[in-house]
Amino acid sequence: MAIRGLILCSWGATSSALAKKVTDEAKKQGLDVVVDAGGTGEFKKKAEAYDVVLLEPQVRHLKKEVESIASKYNIPVDIVDMQAFALMDGKKILNQIMELVKKNEQGA
Repeated sequence: MAIRGLILCSWGATSSALAKKVTDEAKKQGLDVVVDAGGTGEFKKKAEAYDVVLLEPQVRHLKKEVESIASKYNIPVDIVDMQAFALMDGKKILNQIMELVKKNEQGA
């Protein structure tokens, strides 16, 4: 079963590049993980399609709002690791996604 992740930023620009790096890293590792990018406004319409959501640091102030939507679908939400974001480190962010999914499954 594929893991579907979403990286949110204000308009979807920086998150697009980051999502591609994470998806490419997942393919390299042979993991069935697909990461999309988007703006926070789009999340409300498509929330149920995702297993995990990360917010880029510049939209961390929207975490409570995103969590209130995500909680209806039992979707974990976190802020992208600052260092990984600065370095556009797809591997580190992929690991962050996998940890969130694992914790969420254990808590379910």
